Amino acid sequence: MHIAKEQLIDTVMDLDALIRDYFARTKAQDGIPPLRMNWKFYTDLAVANRLAVFTARADDGALIGFAMYILGHHPQHGGMPFAMCNTLAVDVLHRNQGVGTLLVEAALAYFKDTDIKMVMHGYRTIYDTEPLFPKLGFDLMEHIYMKVL
Repeated sequence: MHIAKEQLIDTVMDLDALIRDYFARTKAQDGIPPLRMNWKFYTDLAVANRLAVFTARADDGALIGFAMYILGHHPQHGGMPFAMCNTLAVDVLHRNQGVGTLLVEAALAYFKDTDIKMVMHGYRTIYDTEPLFPKLGFDLMEHIYMKVL
């Protein structure tokens, strides 16, 4: 397996295929509107250098997971540079094998060499597992409540 930071433009088709399959085969779609990825939104972020994509690929090049972070300056904390994970997805056949952990660790290592000072991850409560983030040194800071109208 190979973990790398890739450009969105070079991998968007692979990302789209993986996320569609992931939503179709897991609980990811439970309780939320249907998946409709707005790749133009992400492309615009990438062009503005406000998106970071980390991929996990099998030895044959097949995408088996990715983590996508939106980058910005926090409006409530003095403009502190932050990275917020927007998507963390691992192919169903490769889950529970440490792929998600490797993706987050690669992102953290990359961000340490940049001006990023805060990294945020959300966690969907529908999954039957403990989130990996506390194991990686993340602290629970907020709960987010959602209501679909």
